[in-house]
Amino acid sequence: MKHGFRWGMGLGAMATVLGSLGMWRAEELAHPELIEILTPELVRLPSLPPLPLPPPAADGRAEQIRVRVLSASSGAPLAGAMVALLRGKADLAQPLEAAFTNAEGVALFTEAQGGLFAVCARGAGHAEECEAEVGVVAGGELSVELRLPPGAVVEGQVRQHDGLPAAGVRLMAMGTAMNGRMTVMPTQAVTDAEGRYRLDGVSPGYVRVTPFAPEGPGNVREVQDEVTVGAVARLDIQLAGFAPVTVHLDIAEGDRDADVRSVSLSGALRRQPDGSWTGASEAGSQRAGAHGYIGWGWAGGGMPVVLTPGVAATFRFPFVYDRTSGVIPRGPPSPRDEDVEANRFELAGRVFLPDGTPVKGGIRVSTEAPMYIGRCGNVPRIHSHHRFEGAEFVIRPMVGEREVYAWLDDGRAGKITVRGRVGERVSADIRLEETGAVVGQLEVDDDYYSNRSEVIVVDGMWYGVWHRSGEDGRFTVAGLSPGKHSLVTPAGTLDFNINARERTNVGLLKKQPPEEVSAASP
Repeated sequence: MKHGFRWGMGLGAMATVLGSLGMWRAEELAHPELIEILTPELVRLPSLPPLPLPPPAADGRAEQIRVRVLSASSGAPLAGAMVALLRGKADLAQPLEAAFTNAEGVALFTEAQGGLFAVCARGAGHAEECEAEVGVVAGGELSVELRLPPGAVVEGQVRQHDGLPAAGVRLMAMGTAMNGRMTVMPTQAVTDAEGRYRLDGVSPGYVRVTPFAPEGPGNVREVQDEVTVGAVARLDIQLAGFAPVTVHLDIAEGDRDADVRSVSLSGALRRQPDGSWTGASEAGSQRAGAHGYIGWGWAGGGMPVVLTPGVAATFRFPFVYDRTSGVIPRGPPSPRDEDVEANRFELAGRVFLPDGTPVKGGIRVSTEAPMYIGRCGNVPRIHSHHRFEGAEFVIRPMVGEREVYAWLDDGRAGKITVRGRVGERVSADIRLEETGAVVGQLEVDDDYYSNRSEVIVVDGMWYGVWHRSGEDGRFTVAGLSPGKHSLVTPAGTLDFNINARERTNVGLLKKQPPEEVSAASP
């Protein structure tokens, strides 16, 4: 009892004390006193730099590729022209990655993947024009303007071997233009229910047409005469029917390093797991052919054959070294044209101005292709000059140690040295220097091949990676330091001055007559 009573008195006293404290706390809160707390300097952390952005990528969808197509003669927008993205050499067996221009002459690609490609257009009575080297990163944008020269039309009707109209046959036309340049973008059309087709926008010159029927590819047909500007040429095609074909190759025991790259008749056959090649070919007289390599030399084989529509045929012939090629049949491994794409690495980065800010607008990123053994004659070095919009780029140099260059139209340029292995992804940025450019136009002949970029030399050097030439002779050489320079061309020698961030225009440079060149020679 006494213990419990004492505990009860203790609780009462505690309640009285807590009540008094509560009243005091309430009064303090009603009249607060502000106290300034000073933070020591050592507690204040410096602001951290922003995290570096991840390198750009090419394997993703581009935001938009916008192509505007105009007539080179009138400047008017061309509606209904076909625009294609060509990622490497055009494969006639595959439809084009293409879109058509609207009434404003604009074609939009909103689902295209990033990467490196050429943008070409033709149609609406106009021939091919391309911007051959452009690039766009995943999520990036690209704008292209193409001015098309006058073209021609090839039209006709396709019939099956029984004479009935052949509907749904895709026709792909390629040719050699009048100036000797091979066309890049095929002209594409599909026959209607009556077998009729119209290939609009064919480049004037010699035209070859390949029909692709549902059964397989047919033989190449040629327009009889050279197609002229504005002409409407006629080419009617009657297919001979198709036959299934199997080809076996006999390879000698000592040629087990043989590398068969293709077997074809009217079209390419497919390699099978057992080593045979199968497919369909147009009937009639054909030649079965195989092409590839044995060791370090070219090899092949073939034989004439006759095919009957609907009747399966099997052929066998040897695959041997081509002794007429003049190439040594044995030796160390050598990269070949077909292997170029497999011997690359990916380089992703950004281009910065001399003050460290990212470039805005267009840039060109250049790299030199390697010189392989077997490169003969005074062949110029080959460079790519891909144009990107914005500071980001992704290119695919050849494996090994490579110098990569970037430049702007105002002449500012920079370079880096990188090394990469097959399939590797490398990230590196390029900072530009305060340089300038010389621009001009060199008088050219009608022959396409007379306008070669290696004929322009500055200060005794050929600036191939910073040098870009057009078919009309216009040229740009960027990356030149401020000061006096000397330009040597077939038109003679010209001294000029360079200012940073400026383009020095030397105008039209006419070629000297042969007698003047001889008189000027020491």
